[in-house]
Amino acid sequence: MQDKSSVFKIEYRHRLRWCGGFRSMNLNQAVCIQFQCLYRTDKKTLAPVKFSISADRRYLLLAQNVKKLFRHSFLAQYSVYDITTSETIPLTITSQSDEWPYLLHAEFTPKGQAIVLEILHTNKAIWLSTDGHLMLYTTFNDTLVQEQQFAWYGTANGDINLYPQIRSLRYPKPGTGNPTVTLNVADLTDPKSIRMNKLTPPPILLNQEHYFTSASWVSPSEVSVVWMNRPQNLSVVTLCKSPMWYCQETHRISGDGRGWVDEMSVPFFSLNGSSYIAISPLRDGSAGHFRHLVHVHIGKKRIIPLTHGRFEVNKILHWDQANNFVYYLGIPEHSPAQQHLYRASSLPPKQGTSPRPPRCLTCSHQHSSHAHVTIKASNRVQQQWNDDWEDIEDEEEEYVEVPMTTPPSKRKRKPSEPDVVAPLPPMPCQYFTAIFAPSNSEYALIECLGPIVPFSAIYRIVPDVSKSPTQVLYYLQNNTALADRISKIALPQVKSFPVMISGGYHAQVRLFLPPGLREDEITRYPMIVHVYSGPGTQLVTDKWRVDWNTYLAGTKDYIVTQIDGRGSSGQGYQLLHEVYRRLGTVEVSDQLEVAEYLRDSLHFVDKRRVGIWGWSYGGYTAALAMASPTSLFQCGISVAPVTNWKLYDSTYTERYMGMPNVTDNYKGYEDSDLSKHAEKLRDKQFLMVHGTADDNVHFQQSMVFSKALSSKGALFKQLIYPDEGHNLAGVKKHLYRSMTLFLEDCFRKLVS
Repeated sequence: MQDKSSVFKIEYRHRLRWCGGFRSMNLNQAVCIQFQCLYRTDKKTLAPVKFSISADRRYLLLAQNVKKLFRHSFLAQYSVYDITTSETIPLTITSQSDEWPYLLHAEFTPKGQAIVLEILHTNKAIWLSTDGHLMLYTTFNDTLVQEQQFAWYGTANGDINLYPQIRSLRYPKPGTGNPTVTLNVADLTDPKSIRMNKLTPPPILLNQEHYFTSASWVSPSEVSVVWMNRPQNLSVVTLCKSPMWYCQETHRISGDGRGWVDEMSVPFFSLNGSSYIAISPLRDGSAGHFRHLVHVHIGKKRIIPLTHGRFEVNKILHWDQANNFVYYLGIPEHSPAQQHLYRASSLPPKQGTSPRPPRCLTCSHQHSSHAHVTIKASNRVQQQWNDDWEDIEDEEEEYVEVPMTTPPSKRKRKPSEPDVVAPLPPMPCQYFTAIFAPSNSEYALIECLGPIVPFSAIYRIVPDVSKSPTQVLYYLQNNTALADRISKIALPQVKSFPVMISGGYHAQVRLFLPPGLREDEITRYPMIVHVYSGPGTQLVTDKWRVDWNTYLAGTKDYIVTQIDGRGSSGQGYQLLHEVYRRLGTVEVSDQLEVAEYLRDSLHFVDKRRVGIWGWSYGGYTAALAMASPTSLFQCGISVAPVTNWKLYDSTYTERYMGMPNVTDNYKGYEDSDLSKHAEKLRDKQFLMVHGTADDNVHFQQSMVFSKALSSKGALFKQLIYPDEGHNLAGVKKHLYRSMTLFLEDCFRKLVS
């Protein structure tokens, strides 16, 4: 489930991937190697949407002409591009075939240029051993999974369907049959006589329904698989060895009744396979559990923390075993909107001692901007934010003035020659991601994702702890043209701060204020709450975005508010698990509590004109907030909303709600049913939007709620988009124009 509110695609966001050593590949409608565009021999530019490179770096495998199937799957025609000769060869099933087939997946083997085709109902569920002799693959038996059907109406401009097509997909719902998954290993040594072996799950999961969340080869004869039980409150890391392929448990994480467990990625194994580093919950006193690095010694069955504290580890990036460092992305304490690159020691601390504090490699890239507006804060608001305004327009102007290396397209040197090493210039970047070179810990692609206009660069990572840890070598994309364009636009003022909420927690709040708003403002502005509130998600982050919220605040002079309350991520499991088995409760009340506080505390908010909108889970939350007994929200928009959790996907829903039967959480499902609140929308102005071909949150969800609203005499507006999926990609312009007009009309009625 995702929030689909963005309407502005970041032009800088290329696909970046290491292909070994100090080389990178850059893809955005054309593939570039060492900054040279690839062409076919007939001089036509290739336009792949996905690519991979062979182990000998002679060939590229290009996915072209993609046809989307469902949410996580697509068909594509594949070609092999010879980098030396610029020849392109269509990938066919046999050498005698002239047909260029659409395939679900294709990839190179780790050695040579052999290609494996995957014909499974998922985008990728095969893993090749490092020597290419063995292949781990997944089979899914969905015969017990019931079908979800929907009508496909066809286009009015082309060949119209006299009768709608009835399309279907296997879609498990809570308490119904799930696909049965099996992991197998195929011996590819002799292609004419391939031998198969089935992996045996660990004993604790062998006789119950289960998932696997990740898999990877540890050695040419060992596979690591992470399993999870169906309720998703138990996760088991295993090591499965040839020839019997029994999976031995090495680490277990249990929810212990407090909540669900994370979908764990495969750990990072040591070179000899005797130990690994993973992410696991660790308790920090009364503050509860946080995501941290642990070192697991398999033979000794010993688990030792490598980090500890009231901060979060998001993702392990690289284990530099030569220098005993592990690199990861993490969220600093008290700053859940940020994400930085960290380095921690991979050496387990001695018994009785605490882990060595990790070093943040990107935290020095901070920037303090001047306030345009100050707001008198009550005791509920942390005082730290009074002098911490973020004026985006000023930030962009300062960012453009920062001296940078010449863009790649204008350089005169050889592509492989690095720039003179220079220290990273100070920049107001607070949200990073990174990719390490697979065979060399010395280099990393680091991307700044905000709040300034994003940039990406190649950095040298310096292991010497006495020196600066990062040195920029080359800017792949600095986006100076985009930054210059943005700097000439009167963007909203952005203000972020925490607010105390029920339960002793702090909600993270962000305001997008009209560009001209000042402290002594006498004008009163409408306020729109943009809500999502799905478990484990965040709206309030420092990622750079230009979307409909930007338009509403910058052009329509609305105050747009985002609130991350209970159930959101970035602040530990205690806050996160507050919504466990009770979706539609505290995450909604937090939106109401904070929005009411802002309405009453900010003198420039028009108390008569307060609305709310959301997409997907946010559409569900918005409708529930509209149905609250308070008169806070008079205008509301729900796009592709969940309205009844019994109708949604089993994996997602059961993780947070359990089973909908009387022996488990029947009452929780009943209480969360949006239709039970339909009567409370009778006096509200409500717009509901959905696409009929939504394969994520089915159109059925809106239809069920529409019947409930009609039966209770609630008048509402509804937009139905034929043959559109969950993100409504083909009608975005019409959608946002319609929602804007709805808000304008609603607010006009409230003051007339």
